[in-house]
Amino acid sequence: MSAASSVSATFKKSLRLDFSQSDPIIAARNALGIAVPLVVGVAIGSIPIAIFGAVGAMFAAFSDRPGSYRVRLSRMGMTSLAAGIGGGLSVLASQSVVLSLLLIAVFAFTSGMLMAFGPVVAQIGIAGTAVAIVLNGFALPPSSAVGIGAVVLAAGLLQSLLAIAGWPVRRHAPERAVLGAVYAALAQRTRSPHPQMMTPGAGAKLTTARATITGYGHSHGPSMESYRGLLDEAERIRLEVIALAYCLERFERVGRTTQAEAVHALLLEAGPVLDAVAEALRKGKVFDDSVLEPLAVAAERIRDVMGEHPDSPTGRFASLHARALAGQLRACARMVTPGAVEGRITEEAITVGGIRVAVRAPLDTLRANLQPESAIFRHAVRLAVLVTATDGLARLLPDNSRGYWISLMVLLLLRPDFAATLLRTSARLAGTLVGLGIGTAATFLVGSGNPYALVFLIVVFVFGVRISGAPNAFFMSIWTAAYLVALLDLSGIPAGDVVVPRLLDTVLAGVLVVAATVVWPAWERSYLPARLAELLGSYRHYLVAVADPAAGKARIDEARIAARLARSNAQASLERTQAEPVAGRSAQYVGEGLLVQSHLFIQAAMVLDAARLSVSAAKGSVEQILVPMEPFVNDAATTLTACEAAVLTGVPARGSVNMRDSYTELTNSLPAVAPQSDVVRPAILDAADRIANSVDTMVHLLRERAAASTD
Repeated sequence: MSAASSVSATFKKSLRLDFSQSDPIIAARNALGIAVPLVVGVAIGSIPIAIFGAVGAMFAAFSDRPGSYRVRLSRMGMTSLAAGIGGGLSVLASQSVVLSLLLIAVFAFTSGMLMAFGPVVAQIGIAGTAVAIVLNGFALPPSSAVGIGAVVLAAGLLQSLLAIAGWPVRRHAPERAVLGAVYAALAQRTRSPHPQMMTPGAGAKLTTARATITGYGHSHGPSMESYRGLLDEAERIRLEVIALAYCLERFERVGRTTQAEAVHALLLEAGPVLDAVAEALRKGKVFDDSVLEPLAVAAERIRDVMGEHPDSPTGRFASLHARALAGQLRACARMVTPGAVEGRITEEAITVGGIRVAVRAPLDTLRANLQPESAIFRHAVRLAVLVTATDGLARLLPDNSRGYWISLMVLLLLRPDFAATLLRTSARLAGTLVGLGIGTAATFLVGSGNPYALVFLIVVFVFGVRISGAPNAFFMSIWTAAYLVALLDLSGIPAGDVVVPRLLDTVLAGVLVVAATVVWPAWERSYLPARLAELLGSYRHYLVAVADPAAGKARIDEARIAARLARSNAQASLERTQAEPVAGRSAQYVGEGLLVQSHLFIQAAMVLDAARLSVSAAKGSVEQILVPMEPFVNDAATTLTACEAAVLTGVPARGSVNMRDSYTELTNSLPAVAPQSDVVRPAILDAADRIANSVDTMVHLLRERAAASTD
C-alpha cells in the first residue's frame, strides 16, 4: 500500500462508526454525574463550582469501565485524585512560569510512562495533566488552589460512587454470546454417535467469533484476554475432536469395540465440560470445576486401554489427541471465569507454600521501562517535551488566555506511532469542525441567559460523548467539542468567540503531533515480529533461569524484569499495529494470540518460581524439584526457540516438541518433594500443564499463519 493510500485509508477509518462497545447505561450514569455539580453550582449562584465540578466528573467518567466494584472505584478514585491534585498544584504554581512548566512536564512524562500499564491506567495521568494545563491558562489566585482541587476531586468521587451504586455493567455480552455458541456447537459434536459424519457447525461460528472478539476498537484486559484465549483453544479443540472422531470411525470399522468405546466415552465426557464453558459465558457465572472429574477418568481409561495395544498406530494416535483434548479443556476451565463474570469476582492471588505469585508487579514494570530502549520511555519523553514546549510558547502569544488548548490537544492526540496519531488527529479535526457548529447553534437557540438550559445541553452532549464508545473517535470528538462550547458559554465565554480559535488551535496541534511522529516513519507492523520474538525469548530465559538450581536471586530478578519490558514493548507494538491502515491483519491476529498464550505461559512460569522459593524457605532442596524438570524445561525452551524463529520468518515452528508428551513424562518422573510435598508437587504439575498447553497453542497459531500465507 502506498503512502498516499495509507493516509487516505486512515482518514476513512477515522470517520467510520462502530457502536459495538457503547453502553447507554454507562452513558446515562456519567451524564447524571456531571449534571449534579452543574445544577448545584447554578442553584447556589457559583458558576466556578459548576465548571470545575463538571471537569472533575468528566475525567472520572472516562475511567468508568467494566470491572469489579473495588477495581472500578479505585480506578475512578485515582483518576479523580489525579485531576484534583493537578488542578490544585496548577493554581498554586500559576504565578511562576518556570514552576508551571515544570509541573506540566512532570505530569506529561508520568502520563506517558503510565502507558506501560495500558490506556486505562494512562487515563489517570492524562486527567491530572489535562486539568493542570487548563487551569494554568486562567488567572486564579493561589489561595483558591485547595478549594478548586477539592471541588474537582469531590465531583470525580461522586461520579465514582454512582458507578458502583447500580447493578453490574455487562459490557461484553456480544463476545460472551458468540463464544458460548462456539462451545455449544463443539459440545453437540462430541455427543454424536458418529462425530466424523456430522455437518461442521463450529467452523462458521468460529469465524463469527473471531470477527467479534478481534474487531476494531476492542480493549485489553482480563476479560478480553479470556475471550481471546478461549477462541484459540476452541480452534484446537475442534481439531482434536475431529482427530478423535477419525480414530473412533477406524476402531468401529475394524471391530475394536473396547478402543471405540473408550474414545466415545471421552468425547461424551468432553461434552459436559464444553457445555459448562458455554453456560458460564452465556449466563455470566463461575465455571463449575466438578465437570472435569469424569473427563479425567475417561482420559485415564483411554490411556489404559490403548496401553494394552502398544502396536496399534491408531491407538497411539488416539492417546496423543486424548491427552491434548484433556489439557485444552483444563485450560478452558482456568480461563473462562474471568471473561464470564467480567470482573465482578476478584480472583484470589496465587500462592505456593505461602509464596505469592505476582504476575503484575507495577513498580517492576515501570522500572523495566525506564530506559531508552523502551518504546514507552521514548513516548513519555516526546510527550513531555512537546506538551511543555507548546504550553510555554502559547504564553508568548499576545492573547494567551486560550493558548492552553494547543498543548491540551497535543496531550490528547499524541501517540507513540505515526498511524495512531494520524488516526486520532484526523478524527479529532473532522469531529471538532462538526461539533463546534452543533454546539454554537444549540447554545444560540437556548440563549446564554438561561443557565439551566445550558446545563441540559451539556448533559445531552456528555451522553453523546459516552455513548460513542472507544472505537468512534470522530463521533466522540463531535460531542466533546459541543460539550466544551456549551460549558464555556456557561462560564461566560460566548460560543461565537470560541469556534474559530478552537478550530485553529486543533489544526495546529494536529500538525505538530503528526510532525513529531515523522521521526519514526516506518509502519509498526514491520517491528511487531521482532517485538514478539523478543517477548518469547525473554520468557524462555526466565523459565530457564527459574529451573536452574544454580541460578541466584539476581539472575532470576533480572530475567523477570527483562520479561516485563519485553511484554510492554510487544503489547505497545501490537496496539500501534492495530491502528495502522495497512495490510497485515493475519500478523495482528497471530500477535494477539501469542500475547494471550504468552501471558498464560508466564503465569505458570511464575508459579514455578514461587514453588522454588517455597521449597527454599522451608529449608528444602530445590534440586529435588528442578532436576526432574530439566527434560520438560529443555523441551519448552527448544519449542519457544522454534517459535521465535517462526515469528520472524513466517514459517511453521520447525523443531518444536510435542509438549503434551513431555508433560506426561514429567508426571511420571517428578517425585514427592519434602517438605510441603502435598502443595509443591501439585502446583508444579499444574504449572507444567499450563506451560505445555500454551506452548503447543503457540505452535498451532504459527502453523496456521504459515498455512494461510501459502494459500
